[in-house]
Amino acid sequence: MTLGSMKRSWYLNRVPKMTDQSIDQKTDQKIDLALAFLQAEPSAAAGILEQLPTEQVAAFLNDLPYTHAATILGKMFPQYSARLCKCLEPATAAAMLSDMEVMLVAPIVRLAGKELGKQLLDQLPDKTSIACRLLLNYSEEAVGAWMLANVSTIPDDCNVDEALARIRSEQKTFDTGSTYVIGRDRRLKGILNLTKLIRSTPNLAVSLVMEKHQDSILARTPLVNAINHPIWNQRDYLPVTNRQQQLIGVLRYADLRQGLDKNSTSMEQPGGTDSVTGMVEAYGKSLIAMFDVVADIASTKPPQR
Repeated sequence: MTLGSMKRSWYLNRVPKMTDQSIDQKTDQKIDLALAFLQAEPSAAAGILEQLPTEQVAAFLNDLPYTHAATILGKMFPQYSARLCKCLEPATAAAMLSDMEVMLVAPIVRLAGKELGKQLLDQLPDKTSIACRLLLNYSEEAVGAWMLANVSTIPDDCNVDEALARIRSEQKTFDTGSTYVIGRDRRLKGILNLTKLIRSTPNLAVSLVMEKHQDSILARTPLVNAINHPIWNQRDYLPVTNRQQQLIGVLRYADLRQGLDKNSTSMEQPGGTDSVTGMVEAYGKSLIAMFDVVADIASTKPPQR
C-alpha cells in the first residue's frame, strides 16, 4: 500500500463518508509527514504514541496495514502493547502479532492476561503459537524466554547434498548463518557453517563437515549468569538446550541484552525522553497533531440530512 493510499484509507475509515475534497492541503501535508515518520522512525513514533490514550492508538493502528502496525507494536513497551491488544479484536491483535518476532510476541501475550492470552495464542499461526507457548513456559528472567525457537536443524546421519535440500525446504526459520546438527534423540551434535557446507563434496557426511558441539546453555539459566558466558567473545549466538541436552533453540546476544534491559527497567512515561525529542521533535508534533486534526474534522462535519 502506498503512502497516499494509506492516508486516504485512514481518513475515510476514521471519518465516515468523508471525501478527498474535505482534506485541505495543510491537513494533507500533516498526514503525509506523520505516516512517513511512522515508516522512517518507528522507535520514536512508538515513544510518541505511548503518550496517548490506548483506545485512541488502538483505533489508529487498526487502520494501518498489519506490517506497519506490527513494527510500531514491536518498538513499544510490552506493557503498553498488551493494553493495546485489549482494545482490539483478538483476531486483529493476533494478525498484527503474527508479523513480529516470537520473542517480542511472548512478553505481550504474557501481559495480556490469561483469557486474552489464550485467544491470541489460538489465533496465531501454528509455528508462532508453538514457539510462543514454549517461551511462556520460562520465567522472563531465564534464557528460555528470550531464545529463538525456530532455528535451522538437520540430522547427523545425512550427507551434504541432503543437508542443503533440507535447508532450502525450511520455512520461517531464523537465519543465524549456521545450521545445527542433531541426533535422532535431538541432542546437539555440532554446528554447520553454511558457506563451508555449500563448498563441500555433495556425498560427504555432514559429521565430517560440521564443527563438533562444544558450547551451549541451559534454558533455565538466569540471564544475569548467561551474560558472563565466554562464548560471547567469539560468537553472537549460543545454542540453548534442556536438561537432556536436547536442542530447543538459540540465544542471540542482542536478545540477551534486551532481556536484561527489560527486566531491569520498569515502564516509564515516555514524555521528555531523548527518544522522542531532539531531531524528531517536529515529526512527533505532527504525529500527535494528526489525531487532533481528525477530531476537528469529525466535530465540524455538517450533520447528515
